[in-house]
Amino acid sequence: MKFILFIIPISFFFLCSSLPEKPQTILWDENRPLTWDDFRGKSEPRFAGASTHYDIIKTLTNTNSNSATVNIEAIFFCKKSWKKKLWISESLLAHEQKHYDVVELFSRKLRKLLQENNYVSFSELETKSDSLYKIIDKEMDVFQDEYDDGSNGSMDGDGQRRWNKKIMEGIHELDSFKNTAVLITYKK
Repeated sequence: MKFILFIIPISFFFLCSSLPEKPQTILWDENRPLTWDDFRGKSEPRFAGASTHYDIIKTLTNTNSNSATVNIEAIFFCKKSWKKKLWISESLLAHEQKHYDVVELFSRKLRKLLQENNYVSFSELETKSDSLYKIIDKEMDVFQDEYDDGSNGSMDGDGQRRWNKKIMEGIHELDSFKNTAVLITYKK
């Protein structure tokens, strides 16, 4: 009997260690909505049913002496985002999804701004993109607060529907900026 008891924990260990790891982050994808399983952080002691943690990630790559690629991605942080199990509902998840959709909306706004500007060098692109990022990040924070106020944190159904429409219309208006990679050609 001792031999069998010894083998079971070892086989269980190998079975568990071969399971795929859950991602730590999720890149925004219109075909991949958030699920409650994505919210894996520890809940905070405040009056909220869930919290979505996100950011806009900007990466610059100097392609050659005439151009660069800027990658702008809306990202969701699984281990920082949390839920209170007793409060979860489909309407709350939809509300949190819209917070994440707002990040994509402002990612597209940043891509658009980057493409509308002219740059003579990689150094200038770095400087201007940092400035534009700060502006967009502040605008996004204000927009997120307005969204929570206007939907009463998902408690106002009519307000939530108005904001859902506003956010999705904004995203679709910027469909020509949905590609995360932006090619910048320097103007001399």
